[in-house]
Amino acid sequence: MKNPSTYLAPTYLNDVVTYEEPLYFQDMIDIEWRGQIQSTTGGRKFKLYYCGTYDEAIKLLVDQDDFPVVIYAEDCQTKERILLFDYAKHGYDALFCDEYEEEILKQREGELQPLHLGGETEFEILVYAYYGIDYDDEMEEFLNEEGEIELISGEIISPEDLKRNGFDFFGMDVIDTKGNRQRIVEFELA
Repeated sequence: MKNPSTYLAPTYLNDVVTYEEPLYFQDMIDIEWRGQIQSTTGGRKFKLYYCGTYDEAIKLLVDQDDFPVVIYAEDCQTKERILLFDYAKHGYDALFCDEYEEEILKQREGELQPLHLGGETEFEILVYAYYGIDYDDEMEEFLNEEGEIELISGEIISPEDLKRNGFDFFGMDVIDTKGNRQRIVEFELA
């Protein structure tokens, strides 16, 4: 199955997603991109590691103190690690609004913890992004004096990269070994 969305994957996820399971791509909305995580060896079962807090009341991962959420998947067989989402790097706010001290970002690696849900530690993973900003219509607003798209970090990116990486919402679902699906991430990013 090919990408069922009219949007392309965020560039950092492009090589680690598949669209082969039709069940996972039902009921998409028109501004949504969705993909199933797959390791470079084709693995689809992962352990999740995160820096943040799992809030039992809302059943979602949220920021922990001064640390913006970061989430990795680790292939259960090969131990390949894939960055799924970093609040400090991915999405509209990270591109144009929010800056974090490098020291804080480095400290998060020492704070990583495994995700346990209902006694389960291995999951299939679906990630999705919403693109509610029409960059084609609003491109001029993002150009600097030289006609370039300059991020808050000073990096210059192409209009194509802006359209793929400037998503304004990011979510993630996990599917446990019993087939139970649960959303664990919902971030508004603009």
